[in-house]
Amino acid sequence: MIKIIWNREDFEKIQDKILNQFNLSITTNPNDVPEHKIGLILEDDQKENLHALVEALMKESYQMLFPTPEGYLQMPLKHITYLEAFGDEIFMHLDKQSSQLIKQPLYQLEEMLKPYHFLRIGKSFIVNMTKIRYIRTSFNAKLDLELIDGTHLEVSRSFVKDFKYALGIQKKEE
Repeated sequence: MIKIIWNREDFEKIQDKILNQFNLSITTNPNDVPEHKIGLILEDDQKENLHALVEALMKESYQMLFPTPEGYLQMPLKHITYLEAFGDEIFMHLDKQSSQLIKQPLYQLEEMLKPYHFLRIGKSFIVNMTKIRYIRTSFNAKLDLELIDGTHLEVSRSFVKDFKYALGIQKKEE
């Protein structure tokens, strides 16, 4: 048996996501877990899920430093809705905060953020896939994305296949 102990506040933020994705038991038995912690117990046959679980927990709270005109901004990735380029200026649009000007090329941001559910959807946009509410077909084989904050972004034609592949709704062509 494997036991994982996590901070109660951190776990409560991601509890539903973990319980839905992994077949886990949660215990709050004071004999098993310190009072200020929550314990996860995996059966021996679930050991292969441990790596995926730890990776999911880490990605949920991951932060990066982004260069700005004034210095560096440390931002939890889960707060980024999308990134938008206007010429040489890159704007990071955030949940419940004002947008931030980032001094880093979009292609570099694309590579940095790709492992964390971010995807390029056009020449000027990178979107956080976890912030998409609806995907609708649009004119000229494009897709319209409605984000959870109500923003609409367009997946341009040249990015539609990769977008669908990332979502698992289209197979990659060889």
